[in-house]
Amino acid sequence: MTGASAARRSTGTHAPSTVLFVCTANISRSPYAERRARQVLPDADAGITFASAGTPGYPGRGMDPAMAELLVARGGDASGHVSRAVDEEILRRVDLVVVFEFAHHMRLLDSFPRHRHVILGLQQAARAVRALGASRAEDTAGSDALDRVDRLVSVAGQNSMSYDVEDPYRRGPKAAQDCADEIDQLLDVVLPFLAGREVPRLAVPPLAVPPLAVPTEGTRALRPAWRLGRSAPRRALP
Repeated sequence: MTGASAARRSTGTHAPSTVLFVCTANISRSPYAERRARQVLPDADAGITFASAGTPGYPGRGMDPAMAELLVARGGDASGHVSRAVDEEILRRVDLVVVFEFAHHMRLLDSFPRHRHVILGLQQAARAVRALGASRAEDTAGSDALDRVDRLVSVAGQNSMSYDVEDPYRRGPKAAQDCADEIDQLLDVVLPFLAGREVPRLAVPPLAVPPLAVPTEGTRALRPAWRLGRSAPRRALP
């Protein structure tokens, strides 16, 4: 539980829980996910709000035009987004951090280890919901948003590079559409659980996400190549 979550629990208050989406530059995947989540769960609805940031981040930029165009075409609002970098002050105020690549996860663990218990990959979170078998409203009725976040984190296994949602930046309209489709499909799994009720669907048809495999003795999640002594793959950044 984050410091923000613990403070609310100790005071008995029920301020909205905050979910932070984090990608590389905070111009493509994370703002798209933030704005799509807000479409179906407006701020403070169901006791949850959404934000986004980047690691390492490229502050002061608007949304990538390709992802912004898709967002608007799907009924979202791309206006007013200004990219920012993750920092301790931001993390101190959030209850769940959702990343798009294992590399993001590892950067956050390296820089902000005290928040390690609330960082999940988007696909990792979707698989955890499936493992819980609790995406329906009646299965989470009676709990508040913080309870649901805590429950999700408690059952999530290890993250993995195999769960990455690929970066569409400067890879053309097909890559952007594939990325947006995947994010919509995964949000359709995660958002109803976080809200504790059914919410409007973002994607049709829905994505079949298998349950998260529980690690057993003798198995381990994939590690980044650079952790094994090889150079990290280079990605074109803005």
